[in-house]
Amino acid sequence: MACQLKIANGTNTPTSTIRNLGLYMDTTLSMDSQISHMSTIIIFQLRQIGQLRKYLDEMSTERLVHAVISSRLDYGNSLLFGLPSTSIKRLQRLQNTAARIIAQSPRSVHITPILKSLHWLPVQYRIQYKLLCLTFQAVKFDLPVYLSQILHQRSLPRPTRFHHQHRLDIPRSRTSTYGDRALSRCGPSLWNSLPADIRSLQSLDTFKKHLKTRLFLSYFN
Repeated sequence: MACQLKIANGTNTPTSTIRNLGLYMDTTLSMDSQISHMSTIIIFQLRQIGQLRKYLDEMSTERLVHAVISSRLDYGNSLLFGLPSTSIKRLQRLQNTAARIIAQSPRSVHITPILKSLHWLPVQYRIQYKLLCLTFQAVKFDLPVYLSQILHQRSLPRPTRFHHQHRLDIPRSRTSTYGDRALSRCGPSLWNSLPADIRSLQSLDTFKKHLKTRLFLSYFN
């Protein structure tokens, strides 16, 4: 029997899953509920787009997919960082299906050339892209403030040739399940892996352009 909490004159039963800002989160942050919920909706939408595909040209289909599918895959995806590959593959299969609908390609054709022709980053790289954009804004513009307060420039005891490379401190974590996935740790880790010339950029638009190019080449080359 589930325990109950009495608050004022009401009785509340604890639950293992909550919804916050449209995202489903469980007690272990496995994000299984969120992925399952998102998959159900996207599969339904993909079927509808597939039925309309013969009436649309490729450009119109791609715009529709971006508006309906890609936007849903990207929403809150920074919370998916560090999840097991099996969880990410569930979402990658959905992206692959969307790409095949646009290209009108059968499942027998390898998906990598299709994603490359569409200039799409795979799901795992889209997650990194989102985290790095959040880190950039926190480091360069202190936005939002609550994120900028948990990211700190690496301090060196004396000036070295690395002094002006805009690296961040990576705090220690006790668990890989929670600690390593926190933005305070994964943000600096991803940030420090970027070349110094990208970290030194000051414009968000320019940063996004160079970052996508780097991630794109990293995967497809």
